[in-house]
Amino acid sequence: MPRLVISLLPILLILGPKLTSAQDLSLEEAKQAFANADTTLNSVYEEAKETVPSYRFTKIEKEQRDWIAYRDHRAAGAAHFDGRANSGEETTNAEYWKAMAYLTETRIEILNAWMKVDTFTKTWEGAWIDGYGGILRIVENPDGTFTFACSVVRGPTYHLGNIDGTAAANQTTARFSTRVDKDSAETWLTFLLEGDGRLRVIGENTQFFHGARAYFDGSYLRVRELTEEDRAEM
Repeated sequence: MPRLVISLLPILLILGPKLTSAQDLSLEEAKQAFANADTTLNSVYEEAKETVPSYRFTKIEKEQRDWIAYRDHRAAGAAHFDGRANSGEETTNAEYWKAMAYLTETRIEILNAWMKVDTFTKTWEGAWIDGYGGILRIVENPDGTFTFACSVVRGPTYHLGNIDGTAAANQTTARFSTRVDKDSAETWLTFLLEGDGRLRVIGENTQFFHGARAYFDGSYLRVRELTEEDRAEM
């Protein structure tokens, strides 16, 4: 277990600003932070509607509906877990609105990513997020493999996960496997480019690398090129 605990430390450095942002906001300040983020979200959504090809925007529309349900559920969980709110009193708790704000900020990142899908020159390389607490960083290697690091923070109880390694890749699919020891089941990650800009991650026997409610699976969108800091951390 010590090896797993140590491997989780980079997650807080990567995702910590989202988790700890606006810690000292009052209820009214937190509501205003959400209102500001929501105004920006609506503007970016309309921009995406005008600029993203229609077949992709259809996916954004469905994704948006699913995300709204997730946002509301996740914010209620934050009110209970972080704010100790009683059932039915979630919206009177600052933690609810703080969560609404930072979840909306993440959604803005996703919408901006949809508008940048065709701007990247490499197949795999970059920083990808799934919008639900997961970040995947990939560096392409000259031999056709890629090095990756995937870190996640899931749910209101902040279950953590971290896994990294080198995957064998072609133009649309990559596979990675490892064992924590000779007596354990082999862990697999499959990476699939979905053809619309998203990268799907499918995990098998990944429980050795994350908490009980965490997971690496999901559809990730590339939000930016890697920075030198990214490369150094990997």
